[in-house]
Amino acid sequence: MADITNIQESEYDAILRQAVAVIDRTRTMIATTICSAIGSAHWEIGKLLHDRKLESKHGSGVVNRLSYDLKHRYPQMGVSPRNLWDMKKFYERFCDSEPKLRQVVAVLPWGHTLTLMRKFGDDDKAILYYAQEIISKGWNRELLSSAITLKMHLKKNETLDNNFEQILPYKHARKWRTRKKYKRLLMKQLCSRLAAG
Repeated sequence: MADITNIQESEYDAILRQAVAVIDRTRTMIATTICSAIGSAHWEIGKLLHDRKLESKHGSGVVNRLSYDLKHRYPQMGVSPRNLWDMKKFYERFCDSEPKLRQVVAVLPWGHTLTLMRKFGDDDKAILYYAQEIISKGWNRELLSSAITLKMHLKKNETLDNNFEQILPYKHARKWRTRKKYKRLLMKQLCSRLAAG
């Protein structure tokens, strides 16, 4: 086994960067898999409630009891009556949508999905735009809310990001995009645009 003192610092830095990239990629894959599995559970529960034709007037007793029993069985899971009704709305909203929209919404975090459903109702194009942005840019709900406030789906053909590709050499521009600093910079840009009105 080679002695660590024989490895040059730049070589070690390359090994460290690669190891960090592998771990980050794996963490992203795990998060996506978990979100997808939770989305499937919400979809199936929503379908179950839809198929039983439960409505808020006549089905509230059933949903309240279901919530109570599920909370006792799964105390860490969000199965409030409101959340169960949201699952039903989720199924009803997307069951007849285009497959592309269903697939992209299926991997979103539940809070993001609810935000998009509440803000855009039946506007498939807006929901698809924001869902794709969430996935490609890793937006949290705060960034999503800022983007919605800025009505970025209406400005999607405008250049809203930055000019890194024009100013920085390609390899530096790509590296910058992958860092947390880029996300912070994007947040600052969104906030400044929001403040500017």
